[in-house]
Amino acid sequence: MRRGPRSWNEWRARNPSLVPDLTGIALSVGERQMGPINGGPINLAGAELNHASLRFATLTAAILEAADLSDADLSDARLNGANLARANLSEAVLDRVDFAGANLANADLSGARLKEARNLTQSQIEEAVGNSFTQLPPELTRPQAWAGKVSQVALGRRAAPEQRTSTPQTPEAVSWLVGGPRLPMQATNANTPQDDPQDA
Repeated sequence: MRRGPRSWNEWRARNPSLVPDLTGIALSVGERQMGPINGGPINLAGAELNHASLRFATLTAAILEAADLSDADLSDARLNGANLARANLSEAVLDRVDFAGANLANADLSGARLKEARNLTQSQIEEAVGNSFTQLPPELTRPQAWAGKVSQVALGRRAAPEQRTSTPQTPEAVSWLVGGPRLPMQATNANTPQDDPQDA
């Protein structure tokens, strides 16, 4: 990766079945220049790039199809002409990213920061997937399908807050901190004297 896009692409061509795990990678500013002028566009299709630090990266026309860029920092990056179809950009920081001509078909933008994104169009947003936490530029309209807290793409990865409910206790259940579990009422000996409610 540090040898540049040309060496990287040659390695990918020799190892097409491998999934590159670049989780949390932090490249120098020079190493982040992966556009055509530096031997690119780079092929990062399907790569694991979650939590990566890619600020000011040049990813012009990069192949990022189905890549995992969740929680990555791509502030001020150039993604113009990039293929981000089915990419996971959930919770990604995308401040001032250039999206001119980028393919965002079915890209997951749930919770992503796009308020200051550049050259992002309504049609690109309509093709992508997001939720109510996706921050959009003020000139763009949130698609109606993004009304929920969890996108359909992200639904399998994390549960919405309202879904995280505990199982209600049955009437027989009691805390183990208070003398252990109580027997169900129907199993209580009928001859056992009952406490007077006034004694409580």
